[in-house]
Amino acid sequence: MTEQKVALEIRDRSLTKLAGNSYGRKLFSEQVDGKIDLDQPFTIEFPEQIDYLASSFIQGFFGKIYTEIGREGMEKNFDIIAPKIDNPKKVILDRLMLM
Repeated sequence: MTEQKVALEIRDRSLTKLAGNSYGRKLFSEQVDGKIDLDQPFTIEFPEQIDYLASSFIQGFFGKIYTEIGREGMEKNFDIIAPKIDNPKKVILDRLMLM
């Protein structure tokens, strides 16, 4: 099995914070949806400049993954690379628990 990794592309390089449920959903559907098997380990890589993910963005972007495989599945299969965010996986899982 090849490693499943999606490196997100954010066209606006000056953007450092991602917010908005609809923007999260749009980014997910354009760049991730259908490209990975959620039942296998996968990694999502955010661009170097991103230093903050708002709850609204997290819920929009990761909502479908969370709905399909739940917290347990995400803890087991999901990994994230976001160089400027401390413990990004915990941040995301904590915010998804609020949905």
